Amino acid sequence: KHRGKPPPARDRANVAAAAPLDPKIKALGEAVKKRLSAWSDIETLVLADVRLEIRESVVPRPKRPAPTGPLPVVRPAAQHKVDYRLVRQEDGTIEIGVGRATFRVEAEFSTPEPAWVRGPNKYFDHRQDIQQHDEWIVVRDTFTNRTDENLPLMHRHRVTGEASWKKVWLAGLSPSALVSTSSEPASPTTYGAAEQVGLGVLPLDDVFQVHVTNFSTENQVGLADNQLVLKPGVSYTAEWAILPTARGDYYAFLNALRRLRDVNFTLDGSFAFLRADPRLGATKWSDQECVDFVRFKNAHFVCSGISWPRHKGRYAHGTSFQLMDWSVTKEQIARLRKLAPEAKHLKYFHCFIDTLDEAVEKYADARLLRSDGTPADYGQPYDLLYVPTHENTFGRDVARNVEMILGPQPDGLGCDGVYWDEFEYSRYQYAYHLAEDGRGGLPWDGVTADIDPKTLKIVRLKSSVELISQPFRLALARSILARGVLVANGQPHTRTMLQLHFPRFVETGSISRCTRAQTYSPIALGDHLTERSELDAYRVMLRALDFGCLYYWYNDLTVVPTHPHLTSYMFPATPIELGEGYLIAKERIVTNRSGLFGWGDSARHEVHVFDDQGREVPDFKAPTVVQDGMTFTELRLPEDYSAAIVR
Repeated sequence: KHRGKPPPARDRANVAAAAPLDPKIKALGEAVKKRLSAWSDIETLVLADVRLEIRESVVPRPKRPAPTGPLPVVRPAAQHKVDYRLVRQEDGTIEIGVGRATFRVEAEFSTPEPAWVRGPNKYFDHRQDIQQHDEWIVVRDTFTNRTDENLPLMHRHRVTGEASWKKVWLAGLSPSALVSTSSEPASPTTYGAAEQVGLGVLPLDDVFQVHVTNFSTENQVGLADNQLVLKPGVSYTAEWAILPTARGDYYAFLNALRRLRDVNFTLDGSFAFLRADPRLGATKWSDQECVDFVRFKNAHFVCSGISWPRHKGRYAHGTSFQLMDWSVTKEQIARLRKLAPEAKHLKYFHCFIDTLDEAVEKYADARLLRSDGTPADYGQPYDLLYVPTHENTFGRDVARNVEMILGPQPDGLGCDGVYWDEFEYSRYQYAYHLAEDGRGGLPWDGVTADIDPKTLKIVRLKSSVELISQPFRLALARSILARGVLVANGQPHTRTMLQLHFPRFVETGSISRCTRAQTYSPIALGDHLTERSELDAYRVMLRALDFGCLYYWYNDLTVVPTHPHLTSYMFPATPIELGEGYLIAKERIVTNRSGLFGWGDSARHEVHVFDDQGREVPDFKAPTVVQDGMTFTELRLPEDYSAAIVR
């Protein structure tokens, strides 16, 4: 309370006059102090204003038993084709029929008059191209600026149903009301479910995905770009897709868009953080403890961070990484390679933060400035944010961290790969106060501005951090993948990055963030805020499966496993379909639901079931059922049980 200073006289008097500490309170204080001292540099813990209460114990709700009776059949769709009808009207409206429902798709574009229009005009030319596919419709709107000035050109596309939507999803989340908006490039989706069928839209090209706003009303769903600017005489094509579904099912839409995006690639193995500092040396952790940690977590990738050693008490972000003594990291890698040779070793990398004091001047042309002109930081004044590009010196210098990580010892760390934190951007998605000629500051990306929604005119130019840093990040990621392993935090924000296939997770301080992983690599990182035991971690695994996501371990010293977990059978996984409570991959099905599970063929199954404590149940009865020549595993799972069915 007093930040290490002596308490005021009033508090000292209260303490002196108080009765002796209850032994239970004293024991609690010592236990908390011991726990906190493992996490930080706390030297003194003061408990004040404490009250001891005796309460009746709460009787926990009995857990739901295994279901009886008929079970749902869960297998991949046998065919991927939607029976829809498309008619293009003379006014540019697109009519789409699905079953008995008809949807109208209309577009409108802004002009600086101010006015909204539906076709070419004195400010820009417009041409639309439509391509039909089995599961989706691709629309390309090409605009050409006819003026000699930068042209603000917002465009929005509305899908109107014949009646109110039963339910809508924006960026994978279903709001409580039908009227809502979202701007999440990691999951740039809008989907509406009607009485029997559904229809969704999403952007495809880089600019539209970065700028996207998804929206819904009682009878409309749609998407918009409210930040687009065209240079004089320049043409740009906004590419987007319409996905009708034969039933009102968000996961039918999701799995179709995953096929459209071509993101069902193989996720090789499980992942775990394990810090490298003196607390894990041979005198602290025995060889057996190290082996158990890696193998009970089934850690195919083991990643050490930058929490130790520190530069002036700061994390070694950015170019300060190159000044540190990483001998403890090298020793830990060498030790674990002998004890658990199957694990690949990664080191932490972040390309947007630098903690060196001299970086402010040295990398002035790469500094990220907020709209008010102040330097952007990560929460501390020394954690300043920069944007690496091929053209600025910061990009060149911070890339040397990767060379150190992958370089052979003794000069390098000799790692097998890189863990790249916050791959797309860090904290701020847009940079302001740009250099007009691209020198002496960050360049304008050529397509982005704040646009006044009333006057429809440009307020100020800005740059998307994702767009101006993308060439640098893309080249560096390809370089890493050519030499080793790459794992990243955060999902792709552009189609360009979607085409680079490697595992990327989402953080789950809120489990609903799993929706951001559904449209690329469906992996949830453990919850660093709530996980304090392996049982806590297992519960997060179950919650991630509610969104069709697999799991990577996060906390290390506070989540030390004592037995193998469901992650032992999660990977490798090449996703075929995601569902609520399960993921079907070519190699395995991972689920927390009951049902008849299979691949729609006669393949044999090996089944591993885990109980509500996260322990495998070796004698669990999961009979094989054959229907129409197809093999299914019959799973009847009590509450908080899970299973991996290995093909």
